Amino acid sequence: MMNRLYLIAMLILCCVVARAQRKLVVASLESKTPQRDVKVRIDNGPEIRTPWHGQIEVPDSFKRIDFCHPKFQRRYVLYDEVKGDTIYLIPALHAIDEVVVYGENKMKKHMADIFRPTTPSQPQLPQVLTTGPNVLAIMAWLYDVTVGPKIEARQRRKQALKKVRAQEQEYEQRWAALQDTTYYKRQNVTKP
Repeated sequence: MMNRLYLIAMLILCCVVARAQRKLVVASLESKTPQRDVKVRIDNGPEIRTPWHGQIEVPDSFKRIDFCHPKFQRRYVLYDEVKGDTIYLIPALHAIDEVVVYGENKMKKHMADIFRPTTPSQPQLPQVLTTGPNVLAIMAWLYDVTVGPKIEARQRRKQALKKVRAQEQEYEQRWAALQDTTYYKRQNVTKP
């Protein structure tokens, strides 16, 4: 009796797992609204059309789903690409019908380089990337934070002191010139 119950439970569980399905909503990327009448084909099976709410049920495991609608670009979605519960379709208005690329054929150039004789050159040395902190950068930053401002302040003080000394010399020369003229005026003597 107990074995029959286990067997029935296992069969029911297998049926539930086999019928496991997932609901997806097909929406426009531009307006984020669900789209109706989108043709959906799962693993080249029968074609399904989305109802007014844009919701479809897909099996839990599939290889590829094809979406087709005249107003949207055709889209193929693989199983790994389905992350959420919504698939967005790009409106056909923004699609480019044809793309023309002008340029050189890289394959021909590469093949020509293969057959071109090579000249021996020195091999490039591998660049070693050090791990850990950059000691020179830390020392430069410490210098800029601690010593740099003090040196700049000392330079500014020296410049200001030079200006003050130059003004003092100028004032002393003027004072000396004024004293010379007042001495001669007091003596009523003309300058020699």
